[in-house]
Amino acid sequence: MDSRISIKDNKNVVIFKVEGDFDNLLCIKYKSSITEILARKKAELTIFDLSQVNFIDSSGIGLLLGRYKQVNEYKGKLIICGVNKQIKKTLAISGIALIIDTYEDIYENIKESITSYE
Repeated sequence: MDSRISIKDNKNVVIFKVEGDFDNLLCIKYKSSITEILARKKAELTIFDLSQVNFIDSSGIGLLLGRYKQVNEYKGKLIICGVNKQIKKTLAISGIALIIDTYEDIYENIKESITSYE
């Protein structure tokens, strides 16, 4: 599967759906556009949907951490959803799960914030 990120922009919510490996190649391809979108939009809630991610490396973790800091600068919130057991373990080991809210279910605890998500 080719790795890619699709973007949904819905009012004050921006959703980045990551598919495939969340690795250095994906980060090189998408980091600048994600950064620009967040800088322009300044959404109240930013979601990284990892439900289609098979693997995450330090580049993916770094991208998430950098966007977390960016979103915090304008008082937004970033969450990670749809994590499987392997990804959840990697996020826990890296320490990122201690600072970014992480959920197994995309809709868990955020239903009110999302009005239309496919």
